[in-house]
Amino acid sequence: MFGKPDWFKAKRFGWGLTPICWQGWSYTAAWLGVLIVPFLLLIVQHLAVESLVWLIAAMGTLVWDVRQILIAMRRAAEDDVLYIDESETLSEQFATRNFEFRLRG
Repeated sequence: MFGKPDWFKAKRFGWGLTPICWQGWSYTAAWLGVLIVPFLLLIVQHLAVESLVWLIAAMGTLVWDVRQILIAMRRAAEDDVLYIDESETLSEQFATRNFEFRLRG
C-alpha cells in the first residue's frame, strides 16, 4: 500500500477516497502523473497499444492500492468501537459514574 488511511476519508456516495490533508493531495497528484505522463509520451511516439497497456496496468495498481486503503480504514473503524460494560447489576448501571468505556479487542 502506497497511501495511508489517515490521509483520506471514504466517499459518501460511490466507491473511492477523498483526500483530507496535503499528503492525500500529493498522493492523488502523484497518481495522476503516473497515469498521464507515460500515457501521453507513448501516444506522441505513436505507440497506441503500449499506451493502452500502460494505462490498464497503472489503473489496476491504483484500484488495488485504493482497495487496500479502504480495507485498512474499515479495519481501524471496527477496532475503535466503544461499548458499555454490562457486567454490573441493573441498579449500578443507572449511576452514570459506573459506566466504563473500553475498546473491544
